[in-house]
Amino acid sequence: EDLGFRVLKRRLRTIASKADAPFIGAIARSQDLFHSAHVVQIGADSETDKWQAALTTIDQEQRRI
Repeated sequence: EDLGFRVLKRRLRTIASKADAPFIGAIARSQDLFHSAHVVQIGADSETDKWQAALTTIDQEQRRI
């Protein structure tokens, strides 16, 4: 899991660094909450008109992992 998150974070950073990126920045993380739930979070900051492209790109990259 840790390796997968590292790869995903690297891919998201690479995408965000491009001039035509659908998002400005993104995060991917996981954590255990109170020893009862394992939570995975993936989020991004995008311009208002690019939120759908950002969501699509993140979904595609997550599925590639």
